[in-house]
Amino acid sequence: MVIWDSIRDGMGSILAFFYSIVPNGGIGIILLTVAVRLALFPLTAKQAKSMIAMQRVQPEIKKLQAKHKNDRQKLNEEMMKFYKENEINPLGGCLPLLLQMPVFFALFQTLHKIQDFIPTDSKMYADICGTAKVSACKPHMSFLGMDLQKSASQAAKAGLADAWPYLVLVGLVLITGYLQQRQTMRNQTTPNPQMAIISKVFPIVFGFISWGILSGVVLYFFTSNLWQIGQQEVVLRTIGTAAGPPPKKGKGELNSGSSSGSGKSGGTKVDDDPKSGGTSTKSTKPSTPKSGAKKPTTGAKGASGSPPSSSGNGARSNRKRKR
Repeated sequence: MVIWDSIRDGMGSILAFFYSIVPNGGIGIILLTVAVRLALFPLTAKQAKSMIAMQRVQPEIKKLQAKHKNDRQKLNEEMMKFYKENEINPLGGCLPLLLQMPVFFALFQTLHKIQDFIPTDSKMYADICGTAKVSACKPHMSFLGMDLQKSASQAAKAGLADAWPYLVLVGLVLITGYLQQRQTMRNQTTPNPQMAIISKVFPIVFGFISWGILSGVVLYFFTSNLWQIGQQEVVLRTIGTAAGPPPKKGKGELNSGSSSGSGKSGGTKVDDDPKSGGTSTKSTKPSTPKSGAKKPTTGAKGASGSPPSSSGNGARSNRKRKR
């Protein structure tokens, strides 16, 4: 309990610090969310890498499962051996999620009774509680027409005119949650049907949760979803997807350049000449014809590749010189 209270008090102090910089409760929650996600970035990056590594080896895992489907013990032994050889931790994708849960519950309790966890001598306490004692304080934090200490369900009782900002925030949580799950599923080479169903249901579940909890926590959900979408895109562009690592920059240009260069640069082409009964060597270096030049006539080439001399051609050349 001492550790738990320290986490909540720490979050309250950080929130009050951000409020002292920007005196707005909503901005303070957004900055607190960014700070929490930055602190958890090594864990979430490791989670993404583990998930991608598991997706890449799914075909091999299915082969092992088919091979040892009648021997459970042998299958477990081969699976552990396979994970060890490929340096994969099958729990690497779950452990970071479990470690994030205490942070979420601590933040929920901090925002639910914020007067209990922020320093009483801070600017934030003076703005939301005034001179009232902690036990008598009724905090009020406004952000974009919302009271962050209220839920969307509570605001809806006053009518749509007062509830629409809360409904928009809940809708944004639904949309960003859907985009986040879609981003995860589209990079899988062999999508799991169960995971596909979960990815569709999960945003709806969070939508129902967002309907009944404090809008300050819903704002945390929305900011966290946006952060996760951007972070996941960076990780996928850095380490690749289940289909393979990302292509190296300039690799395609290098290949195309070498292909086009081979057509321009000179080389040696070996052809089999059926008439000469041997192999002739031709130069593939292109030559630019001069304007007005006559196209040379090519005769039959011998085995050495040079055209044979002809007495008829020599006689015609002598007559031209006499003229």
